[in-house]
Amino acid sequence: MSATVTQTTSAADEWTVDELARRVELPVRTIREYQTLGLLPPPRRSGRVGFYGPSHRRRLELIARLRERGHSLAGIADLLGRWSNGADLGEVLGLEADQLVHVDEPGAPATLDQLRAALPDLVPEHLSELERTGVVERADDGATFCVPSPSLLQLAADATAAGVPASRVVALLDTIARSADAVAAQVVLDLGELSSAASLSMLRRGRGLLAHGVGRLTLHRIGTRLGIHDDADVDGALALIAKGQEQG
Repeated sequence: MSATVTQTTSAADEWTVDELARRVELPVRTIREYQTLGLLPPPRRSGRVGFYGPSHRRRLELIARLRERGHSLAGIADLLGRWSNGADLGEVLGLEADQLVHVDEPGAPATLDQLRAALPDLVPEHLSELERTGVVERADDGATFCVPSPSLLQLAADATAAGVPASRVVALLDTIARSADAVAAQVVLDLGELSSAASLSMLRRGRGLLAHGVGRLTLHRIGTRLGIHDDADVDGALALIAKGQEQG
């Protein structure tokens, strides 16, 4: 596994808007609409001609998947906007920004120095614990690593930056990993009992729905435990937490 995912874009990897439209099977006007809405980054300009690359194609494919799952364009714009806050970590790990908003999140290769830069409060002191949770996996060469979910690494970075003790962050990641193992075990069990067509559907469409659904359900359960039903309840819940900490 290489230490970075930096790729060189050659002329053969760039297309005009008409060529891109043919590749992704979309009308040109739709691509231009996505640009106007801020869903698609602007192309590289050479004179009066715009050239689009692989990152534009991946973004369009992502938008198509989200549309298939019932998301409106406004909802997709909100999703991409909120997840773009993780771009700093993506730069540290050598990821392009749109990889951090991918529903079927790709793993990212990383060196020890990159992990140390991303998680200075956890690496290298807690590296073995991060490996145990599976949030960080050591590559076969023993010197580089793989991050299966850059989003979880971003969560750890944000938590430690906010002052959460490293031990608590590791404990949370461990809980998430064990919960993921339980879900994975049940899904694999169910796949073995389904027809091949149903299994294929689960592996294609279902994995993205599962990833998004588990995350949304977890947030809902957190809100329920804190008594949060809408944004107006957030301040009250935070006040109760602060009061409990003072009494403790």
